[in-house]
Amino acid sequence: MDGGMEAAARAGARRLAAATMLAAAVVAVSLVLRASWQRGGLSVDDFGVAMLAFYFALPVIAAIGLPLFLILRALRWLRWWSCAIAGALGGASVVVLVSGAGAWQARDLPVWCVVGALAALAFWWTAGRNATASR
Repeated sequence: MDGGMEAAARAGARRLAAATMLAAAVVAVSLVLRASWQRGGLSVDDFGVAMLAFYFALPVIAAIGLPLFLILRALRWLRWWSCAIAGALGGASVVVLVSGAGAWQARDLPVWCVVGALAALAFWWTAGRNATASR
């Protein structure tokens, strides 16, 4: 591998890592904002909740979101809307895998789909916008 290809591969890996972290941050902020909206305001504890949500969202996005992104890119289906749909399905799959889609989670399913779509759009914005144009 020559120097230019190696540098491009490193830059791509950094972009994927940054996209994964940004998507986890979007999940954390979305969940905290939803909870504070239901409560009627932000509290001091919300910062800790956001950090905890980020901690748990990061491996989930790495395990679900990153492979979905790479599959979409390999199939050349990497568009903002396809990423949003994949993110919504990923958000729904988290509810199903974690809770078995019990009755109380069924009403939260649209919220998780929106959170997943927002995270996927943040991921696409960071890692995928230019990947489509360069191919």
